[in-house]
Amino acid sequence: MTIRLRSALGILVSGILAAAAVQAAASEPGLEVHLQPTRFGVDDLVQLTIRVTEPPSDLQAPKLGELSNLEIVGGPSTGSEFSFVNGVASRSQTFTFVLRARRPGPASVGPVTVGAGGKELRADPVSAEVVEGSVAPPSRRGRRSPFTSDPFADLVPRRAPPQIEVALRHDLSTRKAVVGQPLVATVYLDSTVNSLYDFNWRTAPSYPGFWAQRLDNPDQVTPEMVEIEGTRFFRYRVLQSVLVPLKGGSFEIPAVEATIGVRSTGFFDSGQLVERSTPVRTIEVAARPPAPDGFSGAVGDLHYSASIEPAVIEYGQSAVMTIELKGRGNLPLVEAPTRFPSTDDCEIYPPEEASHVQVDETGIHGSRTWQMTVVPRGSGPIELGSVDLSVFDPATGRYASQTIGPLVLTVGAPPPTPTPVVTPAPADRPGVEQTAAEGRDAAAGLPPWLWIVGALVLGVGAGASATWVLGRRARIALPPRRSDQSPADRARELQLTLERWWLDARSKSRGAALEQEMQELRRDLETVRFAPGRADHSHTVEDLESRLKRLMRRA
Repeated sequence: MTIRLRSALGILVSGILAAAAVQAAASEPGLEVHLQPTRFGVDDLVQLTIRVTEPPSDLQAPKLGELSNLEIVGGPSTGSEFSFVNGVASRSQTFTFVLRARRPGPASVGPVTVGAGGKELRADPVSAEVVEGSVAPPSRRGRRSPFTSDPFADLVPRRAPPQIEVALRHDLSTRKAVVGQPLVATVYLDSTVNSLYDFNWRTAPSYPGFWAQRLDNPDQVTPEMVEIEGTRFFRYRVLQSVLVPLKGGSFEIPAVEATIGVRSTGFFDSGQLVERSTPVRTIEVAARPPAPDGFSGAVGDLHYSASIEPAVIEYGQSAVMTIELKGRGNLPLVEAPTRFPSTDDCEIYPPEEASHVQVDETGIHGSRTWQMTVVPRGSGPIELGSVDLSVFDPATGRYASQTIGPLVLTVGAPPPTPTPVVTPAPADRPGVEQTAAEGRDAAAGLPPWLWIVGALVLGVGAGASATWVLGRRARIALPPRRSDQSPADRARELQLTLERWWLDARSKSRGAALEQEMQELRRDLETVRFAPGRADHSHTVEDLESRLKRLMRRA
């Protein structure tokens, strides 16, 4: 009994040791490489399978080594296997590539190496023979394949390949517009897959008969999901433009064409280039009704306003009248107002324009301003009469009239005219007192009417001299400079003073000799007024003031 028990224990221990030896042997990783088939044509695709048995947790991707007359067109696809046979568990990891040949002749791949558990597994190169054409039998769909069955059937469930749809669309925000009415044109690319890699225009968008402003695309284009007739698409905005029709009529927007690259969706699909185009678009542009007075081409939801600053000035100073057009519409195409508040009591100079217009996917919006310098001819309250300006509203199809003004400018009184003072000359030479006494004695004998005539002549001469002196000082007087005045504003005042002085000086005998110097000074003043960025020209303005004073004295 004891002997039998020991024999049974020995057999059991031997079996356990043998199983442990088998398990230990099976736990070592191994490498297998297969190329199927080994004879194929240049039109065929072949499968390279790399199988690692008992893969460790730190298994690395395989390196194929040298590819002779072969190239990869798909993969790798990975898969795992697990089995338990006769009490022994085994695992494996597979990597599958799809290859094709470049030309007929011999082909090979390898040696293949894989990093596993701190070791490098290595398999010898595998060879194949490549012939012309194809040696694979045609499939039921007429496509040649080296496989009689799906090589990935064991890796993923069988399913029909997805159908890819790619469409190019050219959308307009409206198909009917009025001359001057902005609209938005957008080119979209719709695809059922988010795997596009290339886009090239064959025929880029063009818009004959329209003013067009192309918008910049963002640095990174993110698609949005849209549904068209029950199908979900990834929508990309390729190009967007804001258009303004310049005349009435029926206009055709030409078709656009592009080539789009679609990435591979499977190992047997190396990607493709597809060509797409849009149909010709037609837009009807209606002419506007006859325009009323005060219309300068403004079309849209736009409104005029007017102001004058400062509203109170000193005598000899100037003010700035501003007309602003603000809202949404064809702002870049609007001309300066045909009318503006004015009066005979002021001299108004041509407008200076400033624009703050933004063009984006919503259309055109912002403001346009026109600024005119106003120089009063007198003092007291001066009213610049109101005017009517018009804007065409596409929503109603009619012109909307706006009344701007009146504007009131208050001018201070001019400074009082100083009274000249005559100082008698001192008698500091010998004999002056005696001569004066003799003169008085002689004058005492003159008749009274002679005294009256002499006084009148003396008074007229003194008055004429004082008027000439004061007039000359007034002509060369410059408007006082304000503490908060910028160099550009000061240059505007100096130029106005120069222009007013030149109206009188050019008709004098020396006007021709001073004209060249006046023109140079005018250009320098305009340079300061319209300098880019309105840089600090304080010292330049001081020099221009001195030049203007010298020029006015020489007249």
